[in-house]
Amino acid sequence: MIEKIILDTVSSYSLFKKGDVVTVALSGGADSVALLYALNQLKDTLGITLKAVHLNHQIRSDEALRDENFAKDFSGSLNIPLICESVDVPQFAKSNNLSLETAARKVRYDLFERVNEGVIATAHTASDNLETVLLNLARGTALDGLCGIPVKRDYIVRPIIGATREDIENYCKNNSLKFVTDSTNLTDDYTRNKIRHKIVPVLKEINPKAEISALKTSKSLAEASTFIKNEAEKYIADFSKGDSLSVKNFKILSPALAKSIIVGFIKAIDSTISLENCHIDSIFDICLQNGKTSIPKDKYCVVTKGILKVISKEDDTEFPLYNVKISEKQEKVNNLFLNNSLDCDKIIGNLVVRSRKAGDTIRLANRGCTKPLTKLYNECEIPLSLRETLPVIADNKGVVWIHGIGVAERCSVKNTTKQIYLIEVKENEV
Repeated sequence: MIEKIILDTVSSYSLFKKGDVVTVALSGGADSVALLYALNQLKDTLGITLKAVHLNHQIRSDEALRDENFAKDFSGSLNIPLICESVDVPQFAKSNNLSLETAARKVRYDLFERVNEGVIATAHTASDNLETVLLNLARGTALDGLCGIPVKRDYIVRPIIGATREDIENYCKNNSLKFVTDSTNLTDDYTRNKIRHKIVPVLKEINPKAEISALKTSKSLAEASTFIKNEAEKYIADFSKGDSLSVKNFKILSPALAKSIIVGFIKAIDSTISLENCHIDSIFDICLQNGKTSIPKDKYCVVTKGILKVISKEDDTEFPLYNVKISEKQEKVNNLFLNNSLDCDKIIGNLVVRSRKAGDTIRLANRGCTKPLTKLYNECEIPLSLRETLPVIADNKGVVWIHGIGVAERCSVKNTTKQIYLIEVKENEV
């Protein structure tokens, strides 16, 4: 059963070819034991050379040492060379300010990269895939999160992704294979375990083949995701120039494609930036209407005149989107310009052009009440992506003008006004 699943998966996804060195990630658990044993049975048929690798994470003290010794004994019984390393993952996590899970993954994959001579085979199964999809769904995810665990990514392959945990246990039983059990998998202290022990059994009551159904769905979604990413790459190639991207066509593109373009473009600019859904949605919003929004790594995405750029905070100017000019006039202005005019004699101290600050308030002309800018922006439905770049003018007493909203009552132009400041605003070119 497991051998057939491996043969079918290797053939369907071209996981490796004759002559390849396949290094199996051997934890000592049932999944990895079954994988190594089955590949050993098939190595002549597949024409591969087998090796194994084990990492002692030093997380479970005596139990971790037990797993290490088991891995050595099991690989030795099959005459398969084993690379074994021990790393103090808890200390590594603490030193690098990482969660234990993230630290363990990083250390593990760093080891894989160092020992890889062809491909690294991990023992992820259809059951793992279902748990991953449910975990991503519970946390909130985009399309890629629903694609589950990829069968192949770079040099990492998963030959038994088509097998369920039940298949693995039966295979081990039928072949008298011993394995070790991670005690942390038996408790509900971890979110994945809660999904495994409580949610998956209910799904399997509804559909006994829930894992396989989820695997098929993940495959279909992965195919759709690949298509969208390919189209996004074409767009980026056609419409990017250096560190800028034309987003003028985004209004006629599907949001799914536009967001994939955003992710691809940002990754091309800085591969260390990891965008969450909230960042992607915010960037997409400003692509449709211009604006600025913050993203990780102390950077901003700025869109002006339909051009998207990524800038660092140190390269940021106060108003990358606007050029504000204040000119002094003695004659009266047309009523159409009153919202952009100030009475010079009523200004207290010096004028400064800036963005909003915490605690800013304004009593707008003809409104009869004073309001915080935060509340005013909400009432005027100013998009969140524009609020940090919308220019305001303030004197020593407070805000006297907000672009697109109006002037403060105390500085508004009246019939008795003798001298006027006229405010002109233009959008900057990229």
